[in-house]
Amino acid sequence: MSFSNERGSQDCLLRSHFSDDSPFCDFRSSSARCDENDLQRKPPHQVALEPIEPFTFDELNLRDRGSIFNRVKTFVRICMRQKQNSSTLQMWPPNLKSLLARTLRRRPRVSKCVLYIFLAYLLVLGLIQFFGNLLDTLEAHFPDDIDWVINHWGQVGELTEGFGQWPTDATGDIHPVNCHSHNDYWRSVPLYAAVHAGCTGAEADVWLVDDELYVGHKRNALTANRTLQNLYISPLLDLIGKQNSLIKYHPDEDYPLYLPEETPLNGVFDADPTQTFVLLIDFKSSGPALWQQLDSQLTPFREKGYLTHFNGTAIIERPVTIVGTGNAPFDLLTANDTYRDVFFDAPLQEMADLSSQWPNPNRAQDSTRGHDQSGTDSPASNILDSRINPVFTKLAGRGQGKSVTSTFSNDSIYGPFNSYYASTSFTKSIGHVWGSRLTQDQLQLLRGQIRGAHQRGLRVRYWGLPGWPIGLRNHIWHILIREGVDMLNVDDLRHATERDWRKGKGWWY
Repeated sequence: MSFSNERGSQDCLLRSHFSDDSPFCDFRSSSARCDENDLQRKPPHQVALEPIEPFTFDELNLRDRGSIFNRVKTFVRICMRQKQNSSTLQMWPPNLKSLLARTLRRRPRVSKCVLYIFLAYLLVLGLIQFFGNLLDTLEAHFPDDIDWVINHWGQVGELTEGFGQWPTDATGDIHPVNCHSHNDYWRSVPLYAAVHAGCTGAEADVWLVDDELYVGHKRNALTANRTLQNLYISPLLDLIGKQNSLIKYHPDEDYPLYLPEETPLNGVFDADPTQTFVLLIDFKSSGPALWQQLDSQLTPFREKGYLTHFNGTAIIERPVTIVGTGNAPFDLLTANDTYRDVFFDAPLQEMADLSSQWPNPNRAQDSTRGHDQSGTDSPASNILDSRINPVFTKLAGRGQGKSVTSTFSNDSIYGPFNSYYASTSFTKSIGHVWGSRLTQDQLQLLRGQIRGAHQRGLRVRYWGLPGWPIGLRNHIWHILIREGVDMLNVDDLRHATERDWRKGKGWWY
């Protein structure tokens, strides 16, 4: 019955198509019009085989038909009617309607299938997550002995309370890099940020106000709680104290109960306890008055034997090295000929040795000019491998705290017994870098200054480096390390110590 209705509907649509709009279809009687009674009364094969009277078009058919559009529309309909000789079903291909019906039915099915697949995927993910959380919960409530010990190791109230930490954990995973934290007090966490990055040096600008040493770049930026004692002295004492805890268990000849004076002390970094930490004090106030107060505040370091010092004949390297710069009085720092524990920052620009010229960066021509950088490690590793290596101190097997007698012989007033750094402004001394390369004159001057400082047994440090563009800054860093600079002055700790900045070849990155 449904099939008959469907075929009847087709014939009804065709009949209404030609009868509704065309007045020339009067040949069809009113009884032949499709309605529900016709569909129920006539079987589909009889409807399909009803003859259609031939229809021709002539001048009368196209006359007075209104607009041109209506005339064209009438003409097309007449032409289509002339092709129907036997049945109205010839207007429609036999499989056209079924094809359209299947297409219309398929599109919703495909959309539904995609939706069902997506919902099933989400359901599976949800089930996996649910069962995973369920298993974790069950495991947490019913752990085995090993899981219980691991999850509760070192917690308060357990038998392993206090076992989860070592005294040296503060710097346990930090590898030192020879970089200097420029204007370290500006960082959100002074000193600790530099140590966490692996820097082996930090700078503090110090002012003397009412017998107290304050830290700040300018005098109007000083605050009551930002003192040298709070930001640097006390934290350094705490860090080094944890690295050198008292030994009271099983003393032997290597580690006796009471440590002799010449026993090496551990530095700030647990990964390399022989590495000294350089605290650069920039004297902003009057040198003599500030020196007296600084000398007094360094007493706790002296009492514990933490300060690198000159004992009258040799340099004893210890966990902390204090260097004075700025308005530091050189005559007061070097007044004592038998003991010094605050060293001077010598002027690098006065030490240039231009007696030799290097037309190319062949470091084999001068063993004191640079360090071997033939490896492919990161810059941090290269800087670390090229640790301070002046000819007067580098001896095989030397440990921290052991004396080294200098073979230095030079008429200059600056030497390893009174100075530690030889520093100068890169921009003022070498000049501006235009483009991405140093000129030959700039490169020769750079090499001459480095050679002159190394001949005097001093460590080279340039400040005032270009910080932008980043590509230029990285290029300058690479040249300085390649040519033998001992301490890289940096503001961006993360890029200097964690990234391979040699890979940046561009100007803006």
